[in-house]
Amino acid sequence: MIKEFVEKIPQNSKIAIFGAGLSGTNLKEYIEVNRRDIKVLYYVDSFKEGNQDGLEIVKLIDLPKHTQEIDLLIVATRNRLFEQTIIFDYLGLNYLIVPNKLEKFFRLNQYEENIQKVSNILSTQEDKDLFKMIWDLVTGNEPYEIQNYVKEKHGIKLTGPTRNYQAQYQEFINKNEIKTVLDAGVCNGIQFFVYKKNFKNLQKIYGFEPMYDKFKNDIYDTFLKNIPEIEIIEFGLWNEATELSFVETQVQAGSHVQNAKMNKKLTENDKITTIKTTTIDKFKKEKNVEKVDFIKMDIEGAELSALKGAKETILSDRPQLAVSLYHNPTDYFEIPLYLYEILKDKDYNFHIGHYSPLHLETVLYAIPKELEQNKNC
Repeated sequence: MIKEFVEKIPQNSKIAIFGAGLSGTNLKEYIEVNRRDIKVLYYVDSFKEGNQDGLEIVKLIDLPKHTQEIDLLIVATRNRLFEQTIIFDYLGLNYLIVPNKLEKFFRLNQYEENIQKVSNILSTQEDKDLFKMIWDLVTGNEPYEIQNYVKEKHGIKLTGPTRNYQAQYQEFINKNEIKTVLDAGVCNGIQFFVYKKNFKNLQKIYGFEPMYDKFKNDIYDTFLKNIPEIEIIEFGLWNEATELSFVETQVQAGSHVQNAKMNKKLTENDKITTIKTTTIDKFKKEKNVEKVDFIKMDIEGAELSALKGAKETILSDRPQLAVSLYHNPTDYFEIPLYLYEILKDKDYNFHIGHYSPLHLETVLYAIPKELEQNKNC
């Protein structure tokens, strides 16, 4: 990806890099190692000053003084890109814009060490290979490999069946050992029907969904009310019992309620709402739940906080875990490394599942070794 982009720069060019952030500095480093015919003269940046990596940082307002020195401006930031290109055209500059995919690669490449740590804790070579395939997709590679994988493994296609609820959250689970379920992220409750069918010893499902009234399906809800094991808890899960402001987005695929503090871009259809939260540890004590056998989490980026609020339960009950990883790039390593840290001496296996032809629907499984070894599903 980066090689193809840098090859577009003409031989022996004198260039400046617009943007002294992560993309710009990574690009400079690559050029200095792989294209020694190119001379990088300086950075251009409106928010930084002084020197960086041995180069002067020129303010955008001062750029007209330097335009005769360079052959090409490499634009390594998309901040106000449309307006900036108008200025570059006005100044008569030749410029080349770093593609979205390459900028994304630079941004995520800083996490490679942590991604390798996750790979090291995964239980099988198949898990490691799948995790690499997923991370390559997240960092901008084409999705062909993952599309072939989910089609062959789960019968999931770009068109037609785009989800497999029988496999997602359950691929590595020992179903016969599950009596009590905590489901974080109920959405419309469709997954409950799968639990009811597959978990032969099921006694109780506690389903957490702070926006259930908004996302429920009236037909599903009618069926669910006839299943006595199910109890809907209209609270969010977090690392403390509190109230949080969230952005409620207009997406029908699930309960896409995002923490407003995460600085997500809002659209005109989004609105801020307040929800009450609790922790799994607190809930278990208050409800006098004897033992939790299975925890599933798909809560739009709140998984790590909710896991921290479930630490006592995880350590005492040794539940099987199925936790979504795909909502934030850092979740791919922060969640597995957190669970590994608290479970590394507790005889757990870690697996990866993926259930979408895109970068969505990646699930981390943490399974007590004795349950996996005695699995008879």
